[in-house]
Amino acid sequence: MSDPRVKAGVLLALTGLGDQLTPFAAEHFPFMRPSFDTMTTPALIVAGDNDHSHLSTRGPDWFTDSYTHSQGAKSLLTLFGAEHSLGGIPGYQVDETTDESPARVALIQHLTTAFLRSSLYAGNTSWQSAATALEADPDPLGKLQSK
Repeated sequence: MSDPRVKAGVLLALTGLGDQLTPFAAEHFPFMRPSFDTMTTPALIVAGDNDHSHLSTRGPDWFTDSYTHSQGAKSLLTLFGAEHSLGGIPGYQVDETTDESPARVALIQHLTTAFLRSSLYAGNTSWQSAATALEADPDPLGKLQSK
């Protein structure tokens, strides 16, 4: 599916390819067979390096498939130590948040906002500034790569 009005995307803990689902997931979630071949819209994909899904036979790299298998301009933010809630995206002190980290959530907020500003407003340098700051951080919460 695509919509020409969508000019950029932010994808948080997006599932990976459906060819490596657990037998339970393959049986009960047949819609989980995405293809990223035609995903050409610029996007920031955010994944945790400690995100182990019960739906996939793979490890945390499963959540990076949208970056690996898509075309066009993409960036991947891999958060160190982050599980599926990426530090608390669903909310603080909720059952789904097993890796609560206000610092991680703040970083996601800063980087996603910068990415969208620069993607949607020509000449905006927020994304480059944010990426440079993350790279210069002596104790970063994650790493960024782009293609």
